[in-house]
Amino acid sequence: MKALNKKTLCGILFLSIISISNISCAKEEDKANLSVAAATGITTDNTDSSIANPLQHGEEAHKNHCYKCHTDDMYTRENRFVKSIDALSQQVVRCKDGSDIPWFDEDSDAVVQFLNKKYYKF
Repeated sequence: MKALNKKTLCGILFLSIISISNISCAKEEDKANLSVAAATGITTDNTDSSIANPLQHGEEAHKNHCYKCHTDDMYTRENRFVKSIDALSQQVVRCKDGSDIPWFDEDSDAVVQFLNKKYYKF
């Protein structure tokens, strides 16, 4: 195996330091979100993707990720775009993908349930 040169080693060291600093410098807001996640029944270990209270989880996820662009007016206007539960589900996934929101399918489903219960009532 060829020995690594100094430039490659420096690059690896730099990336390692950046990765470690990103982990250890978590914002207080991120820590608070983890506490909210634990309180709302979101699993964080990726071994069990069930959500204990999907409506509450959907509301929190919407507040944290969607409400920046979508206020109540978006859902209550007369000429709203979404006309069915399937269209609502597709729109939530489109927004999630377009915004690079790191949700599992269960997270998207919880947001759909929340929006349907609060606004759409399909």
